Amino acid sequence: MIGTIVCGVTDTQDGRAAAQLAGALAERLDMRLVYAHAVDGVSRGTEESLTARQRFGGAEAALTRIAQQNGPSRGVELRVDFGERAQLLAQIAAEEGADLVVLGSRAGGFRGRALRCTLARELEAATPAPVVVAPPQTRAHGEERLERAA
Repeated sequence: MIGTIVCGVTDTQDGRAAAQLAGALAERLDMRLVYAHAVDGVSRGTEESLTARQRFGGAEAALTRIAQQNGPSRGVELRVDFGERAQLLAQIAAEEGADLVVLGSRAGGFRGRALRCTLARELEAATPAPVVVAPPQTRAHGEERLERAA
C-alpha cells in the first residue's frame, strides 16, 4: 500500500457519494481507506448522555452500512468520535498519516456552498494532506473514468 485516504462521511447522498469516490480511488491506487464521522453538537462532558450514545451508535451503524456498500473490496477502517468536524477530521488525518482527504459537497445554494468551502478551507489549513471536495456534477463522470481505466 502506498498511502492513506481519509474520507469524511455523513449519511447523506453527498456523503455516500464521497465515500464511493474515496473507495474507488483507494481501490484503484491501492491505498488504505479510513471513513471518518464527527458526531458534533455534543458538549464535552456530556458524551455519556443517552442522546450522545444514540447519535454515536447511529453514526457507527450508518458508517458500517456505507462502508459495506461503497468501500473497496479489501475493507475500510471506520472512525467515529465526538467533536467539531474540521478539528476532528484534521486530527484523524494526522493520526492516520493521510495522504489525501476526501469530502462530499453540500446542497447547492449560497449557504450550502459557504459551509462546504469553510470546512475544506479549515481542513486545508489544519492538515498537510490535499483536500478534495467531490462536487455532485462531476462525480458520475469521474467514477465512469475510473471504471474505464481499470
